Amino acid sequence: MSILAPLFLVALGGLALPLILHLVRRTPKGKQQFSSLMFLSPTPPRLTRRSRLDQVLLLLMRLAALALLAFAFARPFLRENSLLAVTDLQQRRVALLVDTSASMRRGDLWKQAIAAAEKELDGLAPQDEVALYTFADRVQNIVGFPTDGKVVSAPPADVVRQALKQIELTWSAGDMGSAITTLAAELAAANDVAQSQAIPQLVVISDFQRGNRIESLQGFEWPKDVRVVPRQLALKQTSNATLQFLPPEAGTADEEPRVRVSNAADSTADQLFVRWLDPKDPNGTAGEVPVYVPPGQSRVIRLPRQPNNLTADRLILRGDSQEFDNTFYVVPPRQQQIALTYFGDDTADDPAGLQYYLRLATADDPLRQVTFTALKSDASLPSVAPQLVVATSVSSSTQQSLQKYVEQGGVLLFVPKDQAAASPLTNLFSGAELLPANTERKENEFQLLGEINFSDPIFQPFANPRYNDFTRIHFWQHRAVKLPAETNTRVLARFDNGDPWLLETSLGKGRVWAMTSGWQPDDSQLAVSSKFLPLVGSLLDQACGASRALASGVVNAPVALPRDRTAELIVQSPSGEKESIPTAATEFRETNEPGIYQAGAGQQEFRFAVNIAASESDTTPLPVEQLEQLGLKIGQSVTAAERLNRERQRRDTELESRQQFWRWLVVGCLSILILETWWASRASSLGAATASDARLSTEVVA
Repeated sequence: MSILAPLFLVALGGLALPLILHLVRRTPKGKQQFSSLMFLSPTPPRLTRRSRLDQVLLLLMRLAALALLAFAFARPFLRENSLLAVTDLQQRRVALLVDTSASMRRGDLWKQAIAAAEKELDGLAPQDEVALYTFADRVQNIVGFPTDGKVVSAPPADVVRQALKQIELTWSAGDMGSAITTLAAELAAANDVAQSQAIPQLVVISDFQRGNRIESLQGFEWPKDVRVVPRQLALKQTSNATLQFLPPEAGTADEEPRVRVSNAADSTADQLFVRWLDPKDPNGTAGEVPVYVPPGQSRVIRLPRQPNNLTADRLILRGDSQEFDNTFYVVPPRQQQIALTYFGDDTADDPAGLQYYLRLATADDPLRQVTFTALKSDASLPSVAPQLVVATSVSSSTQQSLQKYVEQGGVLLFVPKDQAAASPLTNLFSGAELLPANTERKENEFQLLGEINFSDPIFQPFANPRYNDFTRIHFWQHRAVKLPAETNTRVLARFDNGDPWLLETSLGKGRVWAMTSGWQPDDSQLAVSSKFLPLVGSLLDQACGASRALASGVVNAPVALPRDRTAELIVQSPSGEKESIPTAATEFRETNEPGIYQAGAGQQEFRFAVNIAASESDTTPLPVEQLEQLGLKIGQSVTAAERLNRERQRRDTELESRQQFWRWLVVGCLSILILETWWASRASSLGAATASDARLSTEVVA
């Protein structure tokens, strides 16, 4: 005999209450004074007999009725002879999905993840199937489900437990939505194909941070039999912030790098510090800039490089409790060595000439060292070809050598100082016609730039509306040029009267730029304008290559490679591993760790930076209820022992519902109550008759 609800048997203890109350000896406590007895001496009453039970049979029937009622509520049943074992439980098909994204590097989250996975393995029954998957930006199958006919050398739980020790965290961003939908579809499809009755279950072990991508869950038709068990990991210290390098604002001579500092919504720290890392003093705080960022917000600050640390390749953040995203890598500006040859008759100290201002514009640049060579207009080109030639006036022989220099891949900037020096324009620009000079120019008459192609790389730094105003620059005179309707010459800027100012054309393998008005004071105010220095820098960038920092990429995102390579490219990762890239490849995809990558192909060398995705720094926990709103069916994961207890309880409930002994107990209780009622009425009648006979006897005696 077994009991389904044994707590109701506690009511049997209440059966002793009537007996206790009946057997307790009670003596009268109240006193009543009678006047007729006031002269008598008091005599205490003598106890002649103790309390004893009357109507024992009636008492027993009432107690039996209460006992049967308590047993009826306890729902007794006869248990079957067969015992329920763990192997009798329904089979489960459990997929463990462990987060290995960069945010799991915080604190002891990874230790928590391993412990949670082992706890799930400990709760498996012998007949359960288990597989191990990891996810970051993509799903990886570490240990798959066993296939039919395959000999298993060890229990699946032991295989998964060994595989857990081999898993390594990645630096990738988390795409939880794609991982969950992929495995849910696989679990449902596997059960349909095998016609299996195993219960599919997906256990997700992750920090569930908001930076995880969950867009794939939208519109996904969730399988009806698959349940997701979330195991959300958390840290005691939740302060986390990150930083991001922003390209400097172009168009000004004093460009300063900008840094965006973002603080997580659940962060407890708001005072942060940012600096460029000094290789000579990695732990120092020189040049550190404080920034106040409230939780859930971001701030943009200017962080100029220190004069003695212009080639720093990373930014450091200090002030939060998590360091996995406190470093942002930036390819430092490379220090260029530029050979510039100037053809002209003006001297370097002549403030009325072009050379004077060109030297000032290219001097004192720590990131660009310009070797300036000044030649007369009739001199010959040096044997070692320079990277850029600036000419104001040239002889016919020099003109031919310059044309050959450009055809072989050189870059020429032609700025004629006057109308007589502008004659080579017709040879350099096919179909161009040099118009006669305007001899009737009035005093204080000037032209303005009215049309500029800001999409061209030369003027692209000025594309911002804050810097694209050239109307303050007056041009006193220029050389008018007329171009044919069909020409390969591009006009990058025009005066407000429609005449070209800056021309560009290709000549062989090289390029030619020409300005119809120079920057000397007799021609314009350009040399004393704030636009002159960035304009010269932009021309040097286009002629010799940019000296600014390259844009950084994201971990596991492809990086575009130069297409004009003539040799195999060797890429070295920050950890020192090298990989050969074929000449035909256009992308490099093995960006699996943050840092500075170095690449080289023959004489071509360049570097690029790779950083953690900004989404991984949004470590605010994602509510599980939000996943349910997207269609996930949340379940519970219980151990084999807990499942066994539940199954036993279910079986006991079924047995009791089939036997229903409680009904017979209730019938017995009612029968006893009917008998008790009859016996009580009979005893009452007998008691009344006995009392009447006693009274009659007393009267007869009297």
